[in-house]
Amino acid sequence: MNLQNLDAWRRRSGFPAFTLIELLVVIAIIAILAGLLLPALTSAKASARSIKCVSNLRQISLAHQLYVRDYEYYPLLASDISPTKPFGAKWYNDLHTYTSQEWTNDLFKCPSYKGPIWDGRVEPSAFYLSAGSYGYNVGTADKENIQRFGLAGKFVGPGRMTQNAIREDAVVAPSDMIVVADSFSTLSQERRVLLVGLEMLSRNLYFDQGAGGGEGSEEQNQVENRHRKKLNAAFGDGHVESTDYVRLLLDKTPETLRRWHSDNKPHLEFFE
Repeated sequence: MNLQNLDAWRRRSGFPAFTLIELLVVIAIIAILAGLLLPALTSAKASARSIKCVSNLRQISLAHQLYVRDYEYYPLLASDISPTKPFGAKWYNDLHTYTSQEWTNDLFKCPSYKGPIWDGRVEPSAFYLSAGSYGYNVGTADKENIQRFGLAGKFVGPGRMTQNAIREDAVVAPSDMIVVADSFSTLSQERRVLLVGLEMLSRNLYFDQGAGGGEGSEEQNQVENRHRKKLNAAFGDGHVESTDYVRLLLDKTPETLRRWHSDNKPHLEFFE
């Protein structure tokens, strides 16, 4: 059968055919539908990643609760080398009995975190910070650069700490005390500079006033994009909240600031 006869047979048999214009219309409709569905799919993926992050933080917070019940104090950010800890320990190492997870395992990985991951080592009387998805609340730096009213122990300077752990009864309101959260900290209140990825979680770190990024920086973009401008935080009673990051990291309202401090007070003097 030649092409002319095939075309005639199609017309006689009612075989469906499309003109070029019809095909272009169909393609345009498909493109419009895809454009409408893409934001919904993107939002669904972001929600799924945030749910996984919240689940991680809830498990980590519950591990903290079990640790505190057993020892009556909170894990140190870093424990010094000792006969019982020949390599020292970080806070997540102390939780290993309850989590069976290392810093580089899935429990400590937020699906939306895109930064570096490394496990900082401990040396005699000093330690190196780790980087990853989550941070441990070290409190707020005072005018002498000492972190106060956190859960991770008492510090004597950057990278150095005493071995004085925070007792369970020192936390006045566990349900209103941040324990672990997405690894964002405020480096400078005045410049609204954010620090991304380190295990030290704080409203005021004051390490280097020139470090980090300000408004519109890459660090700011990471914070905004991680959970659609939300910050996931686990509290002392085990519950997890997803809060606007500006409110939790940058605003200076007493209601927000007290959530960073073991005595449940805002300590506005740190933010003058």
